[in-house]
Amino acid sequence: MNSISELVRQLDERTTTAVSLLKNAQEQATRSADLNALAYVDWDAAHALAVQRDAAMAAGNTRGVLRGIPISIKDLYPVLGMPTRAGTRAALPSNVMPTGTNEAVLVGRLRAAGAIIFGKTNMHEIALGSTGENAWTGDVKNPFDPLRQAGGSSSGSGVAVATGVGVASIGSDTGGSVRIPANFSGVTGFKPTHGAIPLEGALHLSWTCDHAGPLAHSVADCALLFEVLAARRVEMKRIARAPRFAVPATWLRGRLSVEVRAHFEQTLKHLAALGAGLVEVATPQLPRASQCFTDIVQAEAAWVHRDALGHGGVGFSEVVMPPLLRGQTLNAGDYIGALNTRAAIAAELDAILAGCDAMLLPTAAVVPPLRGQTQVQVESGTMTVREAVLGQTLPFSLVGVPALSIPTGLIDGLPVSLQVVAARGTDDALLHQGQWLQEHVGQRLMAPVMQ
Repeated sequence: MNSISELVRQLDERTTTAVSLLKNAQEQATRSADLNALAYVDWDAAHALAVQRDAAMAAGNTRGVLRGIPISIKDLYPVLGMPTRAGTRAALPSNVMPTGTNEAVLVGRLRAAGAIIFGKTNMHEIALGSTGENAWTGDVKNPFDPLRQAGGSSSGSGVAVATGVGVASIGSDTGGSVRIPANFSGVTGFKPTHGAIPLEGALHLSWTCDHAGPLAHSVADCALLFEVLAARRVEMKRIARAPRFAVPATWLRGRLSVEVRAHFEQTLKHLAALGAGLVEVATPQLPRASQCFTDIVQAEAAWVHRDALGHGGVGFSEVVMPPLLRGQTLNAGDYIGALNTRAAIAAELDAILAGCDAMLLPTAAVVPPLRGQTQVQVESGTMTVREAVLGQTLPFSLVGVPALSIPTGLIDGLPVSLQVVAARGTDDALLHQGQWLQEHVGQRLMAPVMQ
């Protein structure tokens, strides 16, 4: 798949058309339909818009940096003319209209940039989960092995990008929901600094942890999409020197599977050979992140969905009801205590990240688990899938710092990725570091359906 910039150049030169790009997305959607990436699609409306885009470009109107580019949207962002269900049968909060009569702010920004929004992607129910398994809409299946999890909660977004169903997709990330499916589907995912991309109009899970972010084929594509979504300019400068990276070695000890450990260590050796500085850092506060995150997210999610819960929680699956009910039982002291813990974790990470270009660690501790699997083997023994997957990403959503997931290869045919984390507000610098890393240790992975 060509980069977004290259596709736009081809559109301008008339060597391709918006209609042909959309046709390819539709063909790939048919080929990969069993993977269950799409929640809703309107090919006819998208085709009519593509025809308009081609006519405008033929007439010399080349406004909009995404002109003619087909993009999908996670099904918790309202889109005009498309229903919003967020992977649940429960009633959504009143501010999220399920009928397609309103639109999230970021969707409007994509439209203004010329993107063709053709459909919405399946997701873990109300974004409360990291596996992509859903009792109501069916599991989203991994494009490298359909027996395995696609990750969550932006499950369909990762699969759509990996299988060529559109050029990019927009997900959300509360604890890893952009980075985990990007990892499991072998694509690039970017979670910016908290608040950098507006979430007005979207369904929240946890308003203090929620982020919007793109999934695409490269860091450069994510940077371009970030420009549109955040309404700001990003200068993708070349890195003039080998960067200095922090590695949370003590925290990672015992957390990784043997295979992921070997791959990560090999990646670090390659970077050291390139002259990159690698500094092991202590993170005594990081082990507190998982429980802190759980308390904050469950309390805030219970508040977001208080009306539905007040009517007995009808329409929530047996997977999401327990954490929502637990969120209702947390008292103010529990919540404030978690906020104080978060402040301590944030201070620790802020200090570490201020002293380096970025922090490096595997995006997930294991390769994609089997669907239905709940336990995995790591160096220290048995760990829950939730902790092995979500535990690697949630600290950085919890404190709101920017993070990237970059594919770096395959382990037994399954994708593995490098997570890159930087100081809050340094999104541009993180994208620069990410592009350097993608050039030197990244790999362009291709799902079997695309081969």
